[in-house]
Amino acid sequence: MRKLLTAAIVAAGFATASDAAVLRLDGYTSTVQSVSIGSSPVANTPGTVGATGFNLTDTTGNMGSFVGWCLDIAHYLMGTGSSQNYTPTNDPFSNSFGLTDTARDRVQSVFDANYAGLDATNGDHAAAFQMALWEAAYEDDNTALSVSSGLFQASSTGSTSLANQYLFAAMNYAGGSQWNLSFLQVDGDENRGRYTGQNLVTVSPVPIPAAGLLLVTGLFGLGAITRRRRKA
Repeated sequence: MRKLLTAAIVAAGFATASDAAVLRLDGYTSTVQSVSIGSSPVANTPGTVGATGFNLTDTTGNMGSFVGWCLDIAHYLMGTGSSQNYTPTNDPFSNSFGLTDTARDRVQSVFDANYAGLDATNGDHAAAFQMALWEAAYEDDNTALSVSSGLFQASSTGSTSLANQYLFAAMNYAGGSQWNLSFLQVDGDENRGRYTGQNLVTVSPVPIPAAGLLLVTGLFGLGAITRRRRKA
């Protein structure tokens, strides 16, 4: 119950972040796994990339510390401890491979169907989730999602099958949005060098509606009253 209330408060604050951020890479959520790219519609995609989540801190203080994920496979973040300028965008991404409306919806579904149960500290899980995000972002709009076929193809020991499980769950997800997506575009145009930053996505929990908070608070209070009565 406390975690639920805390998540709602954190999400409300996260959504008020300003229009500029200086993001510092503090490290990775797990050991970086090597992923082989078999096919990609993104220009200059390397044949082998690393995959995991990023531990980031907004040194301007607005977004605090959070986990980000790559949506820019043709570029790399700079080294741990380095900082780069980012701008939140509602039209990802003007400086690289742009997301269609369908791709954006698929990225949303990958998070909604899987993120609550993801262990980002597990290398296989983190790499599989990152592969699923790339597939959702880069696959043809009319093609079923799988990292094993289609315009975008990738493989990694221990992660390929799990990535496809995440994608299957996303395609069959029928619930509402569980996460607010924030797209972060690194400053610079599409001709920037390979090691000059990746475009990212991060999420915060969808806040509980006011009526829902009242219900949660009421249930919490009812439970406390019941416990007191039992003690009496």
